[in-house]
Amino acid sequence: MKRISLIFLILLPFILSAENLPLEKFTEPVAHPRLIIRSNDIVKVRSAVQSNPYMEKLDDFVLSMAAKYLDEPTVVRKKVGKRLLATSRTVLERVLYCSYAWMVTGDERYARRAEEEMVAAAEFEDWNPSHFLDVAEMMTALALGYDWLYHTLSQSSRTKIVDAIIHHGIYGAESESQMWFYHRANNWNQVCNCGMVLGSLAIAEHEPDLALSMIEKSLKSNAIAQQVYAPDGVYPEGVGYWSYGTWFEVLLIEGLRTALGSSFGLENYSGFVKSADFVKFISTPTARSFNFSDNGIANNQCNPLLGWFALQSGDFSMLYNDFTTAERGRLRVFEKRLLPVAMFFLARCDLDKVAPPKSNFYVGQGVQPLFVYRSGWQSRNDIYLAAKGGSASLSHAHMDAGSFVYEWGGVRWSADLGSQNYHSLEKLGINLWKMDQNSDRWDVFRLGCQSHSTLTVKGRKHLVEGRATMEEVFNMPNCHGASFDLSQIFDCLDVAYRTITVDDVGKVTVLDEVAASQPATIRWTMCSEADAKILDNGDILLQKGGKSLIVRAVTPRKCTPFVLSNTPLTNYDCENPGTCRVGFDLFVRKKCQLVVELLPLVK
Repeated sequence: MKRISLIFLILLPFILSAENLPLEKFTEPVAHPRLIIRSNDIVKVRSAVQSNPYMEKLDDFVLSMAAKYLDEPTVVRKKVGKRLLATSRTVLERVLYCSYAWMVTGDERYARRAEEEMVAAAEFEDWNPSHFLDVAEMMTALALGYDWLYHTLSQSSRTKIVDAIIHHGIYGAESESQMWFYHRANNWNQVCNCGMVLGSLAIAEHEPDLALSMIEKSLKSNAIAQQVYAPDGVYPEGVGYWSYGTWFEVLLIEGLRTALGSSFGLENYSGFVKSADFVKFISTPTARSFNFSDNGIANNQCNPLLGWFALQSGDFSMLYNDFTTAERGRLRVFEKRLLPVAMFFLARCDLDKVAPPKSNFYVGQGVQPLFVYRSGWQSRNDIYLAAKGGSASLSHAHMDAGSFVYEWGGVRWSADLGSQNYHSLEKLGINLWKMDQNSDRWDVFRLGCQSHSTLTVKGRKHLVEGRATMEEVFNMPNCHGASFDLSQIFDCLDVAYRTITVDDVGKVTVLDEVAASQPATIRWTMCSEADAKILDNGDILLQKGGKSLIVRAVTPRKCTPFVLSNTPLTNYDCENPGTCRVGFDLFVRKKCQLVVELLPLVK
């Protein structure tokens, strides 16, 4: 609570109050559509689709999905475990895709289908306020659909939708026992407050005082969430949750701009616009990502939200990865249900200016510090090395401080297994969301320290409240990397300092300097997607895709190499096909340096 109070004191000069919200816009609101869409967006979308292959591919995808929805039955209220979220997301996707299809084609069938979906959702008994993300996404769906399709909706449908937004949405946000997200700096804050603001803006003429009160409350809360981007844009919850939380942050900003004429400077918070660089660099040459924290391992995912950030910064190179990724195969999109909105942002961009980024090095400080080096942007064979610090106490975090991802020759040699489906664990009684030292969360293989490319000591878990900081960075000819102080995450080491660098031919050097007050066995682990075997000299040979790499311990003391299976040992851990762990065990009495080299074998 003390921390929250301090945050409010710091942000107080920037937080919106009822006195500077333009009340006249509520008593005489801007005509519908008033959310996100601008007057010439449809014309720009049609033009961009005609002239740009990437936009044509996205448009084809949206229209094909909208056509599919014409023949599907309307949604029913179905919870999975404690969540109605899949249902809310289905409604949001169908409403946005069909609304977009109506706007760009003029085919009334799409408008009618979106209307049917909204009415079906409006008639639910509630939107599951005990898991408020469900309410927020449903609120966003009905707010945007109601606003965009306002002039095509029947009066009966308008009445039902407005009533649902007020009673299931705005009134649903009044239960203090369920509104913990108001005080959290994470994606929940952004998604839930966005839903409340868009819903309030959509129905402002019906309940102006209620809408004004809700917007004021949500924007004060949203200021807390904005701190996560500081100072350099690294999103602590990882790239997937960046896409989730930031998408709704942008919807909030754009909704305010179009309905009230001002975003009140929300986009100017420290690190927010710079976070697009984080996303740009978190993507790897093999069109994947450094998927730390609760993020999946899906390949070839585009992030069209970057079009909005390109507009803010004037840097259209941030779209380069998406352009090249979309050419490689089947289209996959982060937050696919929101793609129709991205079409409007992308259509406002000068897509002829998209070019490879000029920088190959990224450094992001903050609570989840990160460095990334990639040797280029135009080949899947480019070198890529990224490493992180951070803390297991952060939202959606794993015990992965000091871990790294490494690609060379089109192969991911050092990998992160990613997250495990939440419901698969929750249904077996695993408490994922209690984040203390003894939480069930840390017994899950993919989430604990033993599966990550980092150190463990005496087989113990990392300290949840410990934090690994980035102390130095190196970006010199033939040496690119960073040093991390990992001392706080171990309970039986006095010092743990990791320096990880890569040279211009792809050789990675990991130097771990440790000091222990008592003898301890240290395990150096790297999770890999390659086939592995131990050679007679103690080296480990990794092979994949016709490429080979040696993992070698260089130390005066004898290390014991190992290759371990990632086959699950419990009934709750998921499969990890095609992966293993390699590394070395080293007994330490007081101090030691352990140097491990990753040596590409160039033919």
